[in-house]
Amino acid sequence: MPNVIINRFLLLAAPAILRIPLLLVFFYALVLAPAYAAVMVIDKQWPQNTSLKVVFLDCSKDQQRLVEQVAPQWLAKSNLSFQFYDSFEKAPKETHIRISFLVHSGSRLGNHRDYCSDKATMNLFDLTTGQLSDSSARRLILHEFGHALGLVHEFRSPYWPYGTNVLQKMLPNCYPKMERIGYSKQGAILRCKAVNRPVDPKKSEKTAFDEFSVMNYPTIFTTQDGSKKTISAQSRLSYLDRYAIQLWYPGRAVPYICGSTPSLKQTNRRIK
Repeated sequence: MPNVIINRFLLLAAPAILRIPLLLVFFYALVLAPAYAAVMVIDKQWPQNTSLKVVFLDCSKDQQRLVEQVAPQWLAKSNLSFQFYDSFEKAPKETHIRISFLVHSGSRLGNHRDYCSDKATMNLFDLTTGQLSDSSARRLILHEFGHALGLVHEFRSPYWPYGTNVLQKMLPNCYPKMERIGYSKQGAILRCKAVNRPVDPKKSEKTAFDEFSVMNYPTIFTTQDGSKKTISAQSRLSYLDRYAIQLWYPGRAVPYICGSTPSLKQTNRRIK
């Protein structure tokens, strides 16, 4: 009789027991992981409630329109906003993101504090080649604007789980790119080593690796245990990409009045 009771209990309880691992996965994804999503360099973070002035230095109307459509996806439910200008003549004296389409593709990291220059802080040359699919063009814009908001490549995360082989793999491709944009040979070596090493955990927001982040660099490499790993290109923001920006720039955009200081309650408000 006891065996019959036990068997009936197991039969009834089995579906719930089998669901426990799935529930744990959802608990991690929705509760634990988001608090550590993405990789933000602290001193590159923009002030809360900043209206980022974005000026196009040289591009077609179609290219400008595409950037204006895609880039704001980062800022949903955050307290940042973008204001776009199609020339310096129409832009204010201080600008935050200046986009050129003439040479290479890349972006300065986050808050560079160089607001009065006329030099590009972001380059989107690959949009001009006619060789990118719609999804690749979207990925390029989202990826570079992620850098402009202060996010680094996921493989630089202190919580990257696959060892340092991928960092070493990035260097040979990095050197000629840096030389093409004006670095000396020695300068290119130093720069590439600087941007292809793990970020200091004390100087960045604590993070967990997000394999679906648009900030991943697509590559195939050998992990520290000798297995092959493929990181695929992502053309849409992941759940954790969105959460991270909402966490570190919390709340919807609030108009900034010159001379005012956002309250502590306002700047520390979490998303709901």
